[in-house]
Formats: sequence, structure tokens, C-alpha cells
Amino acid sequence: MLTTLLFSLLAAVPGNAATFDLTCYYARKDTGGMLESAEHCARLDGDALVLRPEILRSMDFNLDGLSPLLAHQSWHWVRPDGKSVPVLTYDNSADDFEAGLTRGPWSGGMAYYDTALNRVLATPYEWVDRFSGGLAVVCEGCRKAFTPDGEHSFMTGGEWGAIDRQGRLVLPLRPDAASLLREVEAARAASAPTAR
Repeated sequence: MLTTLLFSLLAAVPGNAATFDLTCYYARKDTGGMLESAEHCARLDGDALVLRPEILRSMDFNLDGLSPLLAHQSWHWVRPDGKSVPVLTYDNSADDFEAGLTRGPWSGGMAYYDTALNRVLATPYEWVDRFSGGLAVVCEGCRKAFTPDGEHSFMTGGEWGAIDRQGRLVLPLRPDAASLLREVEAARAASAPTAR
């Protein structure tokens, strides 16, 4: 009985590894940001990822004050205070920030997050591309497919359109992604500054 009580008390201590049931891969500062594996790294508290304090202190943070972490089958960007958001996987890591934004899921679709990890634009779409030239390609009803070797994924099917940075659909949804991409490229070229 005393042993059971002791283990119960140890499990209840904040930061105790026994209370953190997720394994993580994270950028560790004493290895120059190389990804390291750690068992008992994090746990879920509702939808929030909570990191073990020792892991958080050992993370390598970039100039934006963020560090990538893979846990619970998803990449996350993490701040030094422990706030994190799940983001898309891009090139076998956390989605990069493009034009100050990264992409990740939210309960109603996909969203864009700033470097403070604030959700700045929530969309109803299953997939959103990065913003370029003020536009981002989006799809509704698309699905993830994989290359024959299984190494890379891409979105297929559904209807495709483009949104502006306020989330307004500026190029209507259509099943023909190729024609949309031509229209997006033309719109980006037209809005690009001209050299004098």
C-alpha cells in the first residue's frame, strides 16, 4: 500500500516524467538544434499540448523565439513559454513561415498563425497554400494522396479557389485546379511591382 501511495504521489508532481505520456522529436539546444527523441516529453490537456518543463528548457529556439517539435503525430511550433500550435508537415518538418504566417488545422478547417502563434485567419477549407502575391490557393472537398513511393503527399480532387489575406474568396471554387493555377499566377504577376 505504501508503494502504491508513493507512485501515486510521484505521478501527481508537476513535471514528473510519469505524467507525460507522449514521445517527441524536438530541436535541442545543446546539439545545435538537431532533432532528438525524448520519451515522456509531453501530454495532452484537452486540445493543448503541455511539454515537460525540462524538455521546454532544453529546446533550441530560433530568432522568432520558436522551436519545432513533433508529438502526437503532428508537427508543432513552440514558444519558450510553452504555447504551441499544430502545423502542417512541410519538407519533413514543421511548416515554414511564409510572409509571416504558417498553416495549421483548427476545428473548422485550416488556419494561418503568426510568429506569436496567434490564429490570425481561420478558413473553412480542407487545405490552404501559402500566401504569395497576396493570394493563397485553397481547396474544398479535396483529399490527401501519396506519391507511389509513399514519401510525399499532395492534395487532389475537390474544388479549388484562391483567397486574399482577409480570407475572402477572390477566385471562385472550381474543379479544374490547372485553370485556377494559371489565373492565380496571372493575378500575382499583375500585382507584382514593376522594375523601372
